[in-house]
Amino acid sequence: MAVKGRGFRAGRAIAVAALALVLAVPATAQQQSNADDKVEVNAFTPATVRDILAPFGTAVTIADRQTPEGRPFVEASFGQLRVNMFFTACPPNQPSQCQGLYMLAFWPKPAERNPQNLAQAASDFNRLYEFSKAGVSVAGEPFVARYLISDFGVKRGTLRREVTNFVVLAQRFNQEVVNPQAQ
Repeated sequence: MAVKGRGFRAGRAIAVAALALVLAVPATAQQQSNADDKVEVNAFTPATVRDILAPFGTAVTIADRQTPEGRPFVEASFGQLRVNMFFTACPPNQPSQCQGLYMLAFWPKPAERNPQNLAQAASDFNRLYEFSKAGVSVAGEPFVARYLISDFGVKRGTLRREVTNFVVLAQRFNQEVVNPQAQ
């Protein structure tokens, strides 16, 4: 998977942000009280996602957004890494009862990368990390995604770990696929 290329400042900044996040989350969560980690989340909404992200403190910036069709989603920025969180598996006319959360991180099309090499690197990444989906959009933008469910409830602490793991995975995707270091 080694590809010749230039180092990228954003990649290093994301790596630092992800490391800070991994180190800060357990301490922050412990300071707040583990009782919050045990709260059941039975559906995903902008409010429940903000509650999940709250212990990240200043490590995350949260913004409520809407798709062009008017569906709400949450944008969480961890340094330069943006993760869009879309609400899925919603019963008809019950937008506050969504059972799925689709987390998506994407990057601009790297001008210096060959599209076939980029697609192959994303495919290789998929083989290494089967619990996520990596690819290249039709516009040439590399992305990594992960899907979470809340069927029958899931603990907030578990969801926080899922978000932390996704941020670390996205940072790894950036380093290995989007902006690999020159070897």
